[in-house]
Parts: sequence; structure tokens; C-alpha cells
Amino acid sequence: HLPAERIRVTYEAAGDEYRPITDTTILAQARAHYQMGERYIFYLGGLDQRKNVPQLVRAFAHLYKQLEQPDLQLLISGNPDKQKGSFFPDPRPIAAELGISDQVIYRFVEDADKPAMYSGASLFVFPSLYEGFGLDPLEAMACGAPVVCSNRTSLPEVVGDAAITVDPDDTHALVAAMRSVLTNSSLREDLRKKSLQRAAQFSWRKTATETLAAYEEALARSKK
Repeated sequence: HLPAERIRVTYEAAGDEYRPITDTTILAQARAHYQMGERYIFYLGGLDQRKNVPQLVRAFAHLYKQLEQPDLQLLISGNPDKQKGSFFPDPRPIAAELGISDQVIYRFVEDADKPAMYSGASLFVFPSLYEGFGLDPLEAMACGAPVVCSNRTSLPEVVGDAAITVDPDDTHALVAAMRSVLTNSSLREDLRKKSLQRAAQFSWRKTATETLAAYEEALARSKK
């Protein structure tokens, strides 16, 4: 057991390249590259079991039927064909069973395109069951995306009050949160502003400074 007074916490941060992209030409080019329409919910963060992607697909199916907006898509960054086995549950059969296969798009989004795809998203959703930190939602926030996020483990500490947090096992709560963002423009814009403000509180310079201070403190203690 390590006493709390001996623990120092330092955070990760989004890189400087993660910033809002407002140039409509760049946004359109990025969408075209991934064959996406203008209205999409974005998920990025892996397809392994703890990421809870099948639950996101189920929630999106309910949302899609409620909203009756045929142009709405769910973009999942990844390729289920390259990640197989029980550790990587394939969400495609669920999408097929629920009749939304055409609306759920799987594309591996390259690092260079992430800022544009985050910026252009109507909503970024991250329903993970467990994270050591939660860098993906922080990157999305740095690009000004409104975020709906799991309330598990480290994630509430990262996103603060700048995202809507929900129980990732509660399908109805996830649907309600996504629906509220997509149907309420005032809420959506408020979340965009809060995202930028929250992300600005994290930087690698701050991380380096705090880490160095922790080392110096530990060294000073050892000399006593």
C-alpha cells in the first residue's frame, strides 16, 4: 500500500496537430477520402472487447430509427477483418440484424486525417468500459467535437463536465445522450466550446514540468 501523499499524477495530452479544422474544403476532402456524408457520428479507439463497440452499434440502431434521418452515419475507425477472435467482437452481425449495415461504416482513419474527421463529426462517442487514460476523447475535444463518453474508470477525470457521460452498459442512456446532442443545436455548440476549454487544460509541456517536479521531489526526499 502506497500512501496517497507519495503519489503524483501527471496526465497525457492531445498533440498540437489536434485543433479545430474549419476549412470546408479540407473537411470535404477528408469526408470524400473515407466515403462519408456530411452527418456522421465518429468512434475511434480500437475494436477490442473493452471498447464496447457492439453496444455503440446497438445504440446507434435505436437512435437511427428514432430520428428517421437517412443520411446519418456511424463511422467506426478500424477494420474488423484484421482483428478477429473473442478479444475483438465483430459488430457487423449486430448491425445486420438491426438493419443498419449500410449506415455503419468501417474505415481506418489515418493519423493525418484525424483532426479533420474529429472536427467534421456531428458527435464523437466513446463507450469504453475501461481506460488507463482516455486520449481519444481528449483529441476529439481538442478539435472541438461534442463528446458523449463512458462514465467508467479514468474517463470522467479526463473529460470533466465538458462531455456528457453515461453508463456504457445502459443502451437507453447512450441513445438519449446521443439524441440530445444531435437534436439540440444549443447543447451541441455549448459542448463544442467546453471541449476546447477542457482540452486546453492538458499539454505535454505541463506533463513534462509536473513529471520533472515529481522526480525532483522524490530526489529531495531520498536525501533526507
